[in-house]
Amino acid sequence: MRCATLLTRLLVIFCCAGWAEQAAADTVWLTNGDRLTGTIRYLSDGKLAIETHYAGTVTLAWNAVSTLASDNPVNVENKKTGEHYQVRLSSSDPGYVWVERNEQEQQVSVRRIDEFMKAKVRSDQLAWTGNIDAGVKVKKASTKTDDYSFALNTKLNKGKWRHDIGATYNREQENASVNTDNYSLRYAFDYLVSEQFFWQTRATYKRDWVENLSRQALLGTGPGYQLWDTELSAFSLSVLGGAFEYGYSDDREERHFGGSLRWNYQRYLLGKSVTLYSNGDVGHSLDDDGVFMLDAEVGLRYSLTSWSTLHLGYHRNLVSGIPDTLNEGIFSTGLGLKW
Repeated sequence: MRCATLLTRLLVIFCCAGWAEQAAADTVWLTNGDRLTGTIRYLSDGKLAIETHYAGTVTLAWNAVSTLASDNPVNVENKKTGEHYQVRLSSSDPGYVWVERNEQEQQVSVRRIDEFMKAKVRSDQLAWTGNIDAGVKVKKASTKTDDYSFALNTKLNKGKWRHDIGATYNREQENASVNTDNYSLRYAFDYLVSEQFFWQTRATYKRDWVENLSRQALLGTGPGYQLWDTELSAFSLSVLGGAFEYGYSDDREERHFGGSLRWNYQRYLLGKSVTLYSNGDVGHSLDDDGVFMLDAEVGLRYSLTSWSTLHLGYHRNLVSGIPDTLNEGIFSTGLGLKW
C-alpha cells in the first residue's frame, strides 16, 4: 500500500512537471489545425523558426501560421508603419494574436507582423560557434599566379564570459615574386556587467614579410555596450585604451599610447541562409596627433549546407602618420566550414 501511494505521488509529480514544461513552451497553431510546441526563435523573410525537442529547429511558411503564443518577450517590427517594440504574444482568435505592450493589450492580425526576434538568453552551458573560410586560386598563363587565403573565427560563451579568437593568413605569388605574405592573430574576452554593458580586453598581432611595416601589435582594454543581441542580429561597440606597437623591416620599432573604437555587427538574412557581417577597429594615438589606424572587414556568407558556406569579403588595413604608411585592401572568396 505504501509503495502504491509513493508511486501515485511520483506519477502526479511527473505529470505536473510535464504540464509545467508544456505550459512554459511557445505554441504555434497552423491554418490546417496542426499545433507545434517548443521555443519560437524568429520570424524573418516570411519564415517562422521554432525549436522543438523532438524534431530540432522547424522552419514554417508564415502564411501557414494561424496564431501563436510565447511566454517570453519578443522584439516585433512592422515594416509598413516602422514600429519596433518588445511584446508578449498570446493566442487569440484564428489569424490574430493579443499583443501586450506598455501594460496594454491589443488584438493584432498575424499578417501585420513582418518580423520578430527573440533576445538570446545567457546560459551557464558552454556555447561554441565558429567558421573557417579558405580560398585558393592558381592561374597558369604567361605568368603563374598562386593566391591563398585562410581565416578562422570562433567564439566561446559561458555565463557572463565571452571569448573571441581569430587568425588569418594571406599569400599571393606571381612567378618568383611574392606580392603578399602575412598573418594575423587576435584574442579578446568580455565580461558582461549587465545585459548591455560589458568590459573588454583585446590583443592583436600582425606579421608581414613583404611590407616595410612588418609588425603590428595592439593591447587594449575598456568598456563596451551591446546595443542588441537577438536570434537574427547582434551589434556591439567598445572603446579601448592601450598601446600600439609598430616594427619595421629594418628592425626599427616605435610605440604609442592611444584609443580605439571597436564594432562588431552580424545579421542573418533569408531565413539564416545568408549572413552579413562587419567588424573592425578605428584608432588614434594620444601622444602623436598624426598616427591613425583602421582595420575593418565586411562580407557575406552563404550557407550551402548545414556545415558548409560560400563567402565573399573585403578587408581594409590602413596605418598613417608613421614613417612607412600602410594602405592595404584584400578581396577574398572561397568555401568554408561552420559549426
